[in-house]
Amino acid sequence: MGNRVSTGIKVVDNLLGGGFERGTSILIRSSPFVDATPIAQEWLFNRLREGDRGFYLVNNRPPEIVSGEMESYGWPIEEYRESGALTFIDAYSGFIGMESSEDLNVKDPLKFNEVNGVLLETLKRMGKDSIFIFDSLNIFLDQFGIKGVSAITEWNKYSLVRDACSIYIYTEWGYPKEIKSRLERAFDVIIDLKALKRIIASEVLTVSKIDRKPVPKRRYVPFKYSKPGGFRVYIPKILVTGPYHAGKTTIVHKISSRAVSVQRMGTTIALDFGHIDYEGFSIDLFGTIGQPRFDPILDILGGEAIGVLLVIDSTKPEEFPRAMEMMRKAGVHGLPYVVIANKQDLPGALSAEEIRKRMRIPKDIPVIEAIATEGKNLMKALDLLLKKLVEEEEKFGNSS
Repeated sequence: MGNRVSTGIKVVDNLLGGGFERGTSILIRSSPFVDATPIAQEWLFNRLREGDRGFYLVNNRPPEIVSGEMESYGWPIEEYRESGALTFIDAYSGFIGMESSEDLNVKDPLKFNEVNGVLLETLKRMGKDSIFIFDSLNIFLDQFGIKGVSAITEWNKYSLVRDACSIYIYTEWGYPKEIKSRLERAFDVIIDLKALKRIIASEVLTVSKIDRKPVPKRRYVPFKYSKPGGFRVYIPKILVTGPYHAGKTTIVHKISSRAVSVQRMGTTIALDFGHIDYEGFSIDLFGTIGQPRFDPILDILGGEAIGVLLVIDSTKPEEFPRAMEMMRKAGVHGLPYVVIANKQDLPGALSAEEIRKRMRIPKDIPVIEAIATEGKNLMKALDLLLKKLVEEEEKFGNSS
């Protein structure tokens, strides 16, 4: 095995075993209506910043639109175009009968020999530290079918010889079985973006083939795209619950990059809402109301939550039963959770182990001693909850 190179997207690197190899051909395959383009563009931009040379073939929109798309995600590429580090291959203008302003262009994309000739010319310009994007493979397959797949197999040989990375963007529409099977065999790596409704999100990323071998146990990672920002592991809703005055509002505001609370006279009367982009995750936090009179709406607030930060006042063991009762009433008992033992700076605060014993908390559930007003150990609690959520998704993926 050669040395692996980072894509600049941490989760993708992890799924690929540390990154991609030079000379590798990669298919980014998506379910219909799941967009695969931004992940390829982010990958390209990250490599351009590291000094790689980029080649981007586009056949379904003008190159200027691609530039605008990447700019909207925070990936400006004009300086790379001007310096020659990024070259567009325009296979779109010919479709609409217009002259292209790009040096490399396909005058008639409906003629196989012209497309093939320009691709071969492009591949000859590529060398080590080059990355090639083909966007989109569907347009090409619609025109040339099996003949197109054969051409891709040959192009990938050029990538291997020249130690360059080729990435093809492809949506899995209703192509004949022969095209699908031959396409799978043509690539070293296959990354799948699927619509898969599960506990975290409806769109997930997985890798089904690495180093020309099928992946026996797939991991499924929920994701979304942020503007700006790009690829994010997506955690749509973490519930922050616990008894009255345990510190939920403080915790939501301390953890979040932006947060709002609906309060009256300093007490939450509706909910706390926060959001944070953290360690590649995009997370929404919902804090519940603590007073018993609001219990009838706990199940509404707990709906669609996929994990829980259970907040308790370490100095008030008499409220521990209430904390577990709130989990049950919110309908989240059984979801992954972490206990935040808040107010550890106050006299009489119980230790994590004493709290575990009194609340009969299982050994696999973390109990974190915290001081919310100082932000102490709050991110540690969030880290542990995210770890548990990822483990849950991996169990599901491995059983699929």
